[in-house]
Amino acid sequence: MVIFVNNIPVHILDQPEDFAFTEWKSDFEKLEELKGKPIFFGVKYKRILLLIEYLTSKALDGLEEIAFVVKDVSDFKQYIKSHVSFVKAAGGVVKNKDGKILMMKRLGLWDLPKGKAEKGEKSEITALREVEEECNVTVFSDGRLVTTWHTYMAKGRLHLKRTKWYRMGLVSDSKMKPQKEEGIEELVWMTDDEVIEAEKNSYKSISYVLEAYRKNWSE
Repeated sequence: MVIFVNNIPVHILDQPEDFAFTEWKSDFEKLEELKGKPIFFGVKYKRILLLIEYLTSKALDGLEEIAFVVKDVSDFKQYIKSHVSFVKAAGGVVKNKDGKILMMKRLGLWDLPKGKAEKGEKSEITALREVEEECNVTVFSDGRLVTTWHTYMAKGRLHLKRTKWYRMGLVSDSKMKPQKEEGIEELVWMTDDEVIEAEKNSYKSISYVLEAYRKNWSE
């Protein structure tokens, strides 16, 4: 599980993985002094949540990413979901017949179409609806891709958003236009090289999705 907190990846692991972490520790003291890529063992869930809430409100320039090794990732997921406002969302990586990916510019950054689920709505239906609403295109789902998690503050409360991503194919883009009321400024079909360049002005969570697409679904 990776939670993107203020664009910093927070890894929740069952066991250490092959990351180039700079420090191995059992706990942390001053949150503002965290730097590099530290990894921690045996930290209580409440302490991890404290860090996530802190990072959501205050960016730490020296911290690149951080990891916590826990006994059970599924148990941690249930804990954090029960202690914050949990939001379900879904989105898609859309490819056209020329092999180009649909990217959108939202609030000055390159992004992928996605949005919150309506009550009782299945994630695949959410993904299709949001892509079609935000881009005014017709698409079809070609299978699950990956799940991302990220946090944000709203009305003084920490929110955790889970977004399920789908691979999608294009049916028609003859009426394609950005949904301006959602802050979408521009829609562009991009080649693989153009997408990689766009990622330099995007979110780490979006790069995470696109990397999963390139590895597992680009054929």
